[in-house]
Amino acid sequence: MKLSADELEKGQLSLETLSQALTLIQVAGYVVFERAIPEDLIEALFNEHQKIFDKYLENPDPTFGKNHYRTYLPFRKPFADERVVANDFVIPLLNSLLGKDFVCHYLASNTCIPESELQPPHSDVYPLFPGTDIKPPPYHVVVNIPLVDVTEENGPIEFWGGGTNLNTFGMEEVEALAPYMSSQYATMPAGSIFIRDGRMWHRGTENRSTAPRPNLAMVYTRPWVDVGTRRIGIPQENYDALSDRARTIFRQELVGGELDEIAD
Repeated sequence: MKLSADELEKGQLSLETLSQALTLIQVAGYVVFERAIPEDLIEALFNEHQKIFDKYLENPDPTFGKNHYRTYLPFRKPFADERVVANDFVIPLLNSLLGKDFVCHYLASNTCIPESELQPPHSDVYPLFPGTDIKPPPYHVVVNIPLVDVTEENGPIEFWGGGTNLNTFGMEEVEALAPYMSSQYATMPAGSIFIRDGRMWHRGTENRSTAPRPNLAMVYTRPWVDVGTRRIGIPQENYDALSDRARTIFRQELVGGELDEIAD
């Protein structure tokens, strides 16, 4: 979706856009707001991420597919800028999808570098009632912000829209069924916001370009959901600098903890 000049200036979705976006997530599993983050902030995020990622590659963690990397990011600016972690276009959607007491449990980047390989199709969250036909409302939402233009050449996310309705399947079944279903590639300009139900089937793809494709990732959930990753370390002064709304969103993290710092 292309936000209007008025929405971008005010930092607020119109009621019509909000309604359409909610319907898209509920029916297809996702929505994209194109170029929703200011260019100067994206430039700052890219430059700071590059320093961290270069340091990370000196001793990377095991990958989920060749040359696909997850890097935990420090809860400081520019990453902790509220236009990133508590974005005015995203919060109204999360309020409706997850309830107003939702939390954020994850601040990281997913970066594929040249010669990355296909990941297996998967979803990012476990089914609440495996082996049953119960399909609960959303309880886990992923927000991605690409720091470069995402094309079909540099490793876009491949996704199966509507896969949220199939959340009772395990990973082996997803891998078996996905080839028989239509998929799309999440190509979009840098600074877009890709909001998706965590149950939606997807995978990282091959980066056939000559440069990395960094993608910020935040996970927002209902407060009782365990995403299975380590909590975000937030120094007290960084937490105190947040708005009341953002402090509520990060209330379950390691407030007073140390930064997940890789590079100086």
